[in-house]
Amino acid sequence: MLAVGCLALCRFVLHALKFDPRSLRLGNAAWLLVFAPLLLVLPVATLVTLVGAPASDVGNLLLLRYLADGFGTLLLAVPAMSAKRLDWARFWHHDGAASSATAACMALAALATFNFTSRPDSTTLWFAWLLLAPLALLIGQGQAILGSAMAAALGAIAVSATGRGMGPFAATTVASEPYQLIGYLFSLVVVVLLQRAQWGVLTAARAKAQLALQGTGLGLADWNLRTGMADYSARFGELIPLGGQTPSVLCEAAHSEDRGTLEQALEQLQDGIQNQVELELRVRHGSAWRWVALSLSVAQRDANGWATRIIATVADTTARREALDQEHLSASVFEHLHEGLLITDAQFRVLDANPAFVQIFGTPRHELVGTVPSLLRPASGEPLARQQRELMWASLRATGSWRGEFVERRSNGDSCTLQATISTVQGPDGAARNHVLMISDVTEARLQRDRLERQAHFDELTRLPNRSRIQELLAAAMRAADSDGYLLAVCYLDLDRFKPVNDRFGHAAGDRLLIELASRLRSALRSNELWSDAAGRIGGDEFVLLLRAATMEEARMAVERVLKVVAQPYLLDADAEPVQVSASLGATLYPVDRSDADTLLRHADHAMYGAKQAGRNGYQFFDPEHRRRTEERVMAIGRVNDALDQNEFLLHYQPKVDMRRNVVLGVEALLRWNHPQHGLISPLQFIPLIENTGLSARIGDWVLSQALDQVALWRREGLELAVSVNVTARHLQEPDFSQRLAELLARHPEPLAQALELEVLETTAQADVDATSALIQRCRALGVRFALDDFGTGYSTLSYLKRLPVDVLKIDRSFVHHMLDDPQDRAIVEGVIGLAHTFGCTVVAEGVESPAQARALLDMGCDIGQGTGIAAPMPAKAVLAWAREFKGLFALTPAGGTAVYRVIGLPE
Repeated sequence: MLAVGCLALCRFVLHALKFDPRSLRLGNAAWLLVFAPLLLVLPVATLVTLVGAPASDVGNLLLLRYLADGFGTLLLAVPAMSAKRLDWARFWHHDGAASSATAACMALAALATFNFTSRPDSTTLWFAWLLLAPLALLIGQGQAILGSAMAAALGAIAVSATGRGMGPFAATTVASEPYQLIGYLFSLVVVVLLQRAQWGVLTAARAKAQLALQGTGLGLADWNLRTGMADYSARFGELIPLGGQTPSVLCEAAHSEDRGTLEQALEQLQDGIQNQVELELRVRHGSAWRWVALSLSVAQRDANGWATRIIATVADTTARREALDQEHLSASVFEHLHEGLLITDAQFRVLDANPAFVQIFGTPRHELVGTVPSLLRPASGEPLARQQRELMWASLRATGSWRGEFVERRSNGDSCTLQATISTVQGPDGAARNHVLMISDVTEARLQRDRLERQAHFDELTRLPNRSRIQELLAAAMRAADSDGYLLAVCYLDLDRFKPVNDRFGHAAGDRLLIELASRLRSALRSNELWSDAAGRIGGDEFVLLLRAATMEEARMAVERVLKVVAQPYLLDADAEPVQVSASLGATLYPVDRSDADTLLRHADHAMYGAKQAGRNGYQFFDPEHRRRTEERVMAIGRVNDALDQNEFLLHYQPKVDMRRNVVLGVEALLRWNHPQHGLISPLQFIPLIENTGLSARIGDWVLSQALDQVALWRREGLELAVSVNVTARHLQEPDFSQRLAELLARHPEPLAQALELEVLETTAQADVDATSALIQRCRALGVRFALDDFGTGYSTLSYLKRLPVDVLKIDRSFVHHMLDDPQDRAIVEGVIGLAHTFGCTVVAEGVESPAQARALLDMGCDIGQGTGIAAPMPAKAVLAWAREFKGLFALTPAGGTAVYRVIGLPE
């Protein structure tokens, strides 16, 4: 308990004095030396007091006991504090084998000294003390654990030998004075503690140096070429990730282009040519390369001058090298840039200018530096330049940049046009630090652009605006007319019989006439502060004029004035008589003609051709309403053509029956348009549009083809019906009508000609009776029958009827409808029936709507009828069922397939 109390007291005192057990330094060693004897003295004094024994006897015994304990504690403190830092690899690296051999020799020498001498003498005593020297050397080389173990072994050997009466301290027994042994043991402790403390100081200094080196970003390598040892800092391993015992390992990491320089530098260091070499090279870093600055120094040389120790420092210079390359690139760009570049301070004083800027202005660089260039000074002179400068300052303040064109003067006074860009460079505080001005000399480009613009917008001969420029002027004049409310006369003027002038006087004279005409047109134009008329040449002897007018009458007067100016004689040759040339002019008025610009010019062109057809030397105004109707008609015809191509047409069929015998004789094919938006459309709405076009024949052929296909289908289903098809005048007048009809009939293997009846209007037949008669004869030769439709509505004479070889006369529905209550219509019906019988024709009554009408027709001798009272027009699929269910005239009901069609507002 007493020993434990003493230890606790020592620990408390050492802790209060900030003793650091983790590292053994000089201060820590001193405290151990001071308080270690307390572990020996205090317990001994206490025990002597307690037992009352003589201090000389009891003290010696206890002193030897506690000497052993204290000695062991002190000697084991060093290896205990060093155990955590033990590195066996470094132990064997730092001459571990040699140190172990030295320790073994020391142990043998100690055994010989203390165990093989039976009495003390001065030689063995000095030899025992000399053993402390290799012990100190061993610990000084960093072998702390081995040195402490060796000191403990020496102490144990000395105590053991002395206790047995052997060795140089044999005279000091336990009962006598063991002070020489105590001094020897204490010396062992002092050597261990002091040498280890000194090594700790050196180690701490080295750690600080490594930390400071790491902070600088430098890597350090130390090669001992004599021993083959190498020491690398962590940073060195990061920058050059290769290990090795000689500096030649650097060559393995170096770029192939830098390897030769590095090898040469290493040779110079080893040969003694140089003591220090600094170079910059590239080393591999993963898959890339980095730049490093390498410094190689010779720290030691042998007697022959060969390097035995080389120290290297390395630093990463990639960022500096990239910045340097970027700086060189920027400087090269600055010097070789074709655009002028000027750098100023915040007050626009010039700091530097590149050669291109000096060349553009012709002012030497040294005269520019320190001055404010004229480009950046407030403009004095015309208001436009001042306004441009003000906009520049405003843009710089708002956005920090501006781009535009300047017109400046060079140092020799010549004017030049510059494309300039000014940018503000801000400092860290956001305030303007510099201004960068880049300029391009666009003088030649501007002149060329002006020339091209003149060529692009003006006629080379007359210097009047050309077609493209007139288009722009016309668009602007139209906008002005909309806003100001005046009329704009768009005029198209063409000279009458200009070609004979060229043929008679030559093209040069013709050009002079055109130049004179252009001059006259300019003089005829009017202008005021708000607008001006315009004239342009669009090619040859064709001109366009844009004339403003408040009324239609004023526009006519302006046109007449222009024609009078044009009609004045032209003197083309001094030796010849003046030439008289007139012009035809067409005009359209905007916004009466509310069309776009291109359409207005076309309308004026059409009106000009109308003036030429009217006899030339005059003018004509375009009628937009007539043009609108014409365009609508064309569009409607185009839509009908699309309907034919898209299979939007279909046929309905209206039966014809023998009212006396109650027999279905045939059907009339009636065309319908199944419009996608408007449903079924009557042919009366679109047939008149195409009647005088080639589309009429195309649709007629389609109707004939569809009707014949349907008749053939009904026959295969057991229904024998004839079909009648209406033929328009244009279709009938086609030169190859009979040939195409024969081809349509020939498509079917069964004979269908007898089942086909062609219906022609009375007005169509009488247009050219001879031609129509001949055509009917050719078609009848094929077996086809003919009917004269709507008979009684035309103006044909009986002689015409006699010359037409028709088979059927059809009474128009308008007479049948009113014959029961109108004696005149009844008389016409009776007359047509009589004529049919006289000429041997079958008579068919259209428009039968009631049984009373049917009975009256039968009484008058007309047996065949057709109308809604019998059956309305129906789709082809409904005809077969209706025909089979037909029970007779006076048991009729409306057909279930009654077709309903809509009438839409197509133009006539």
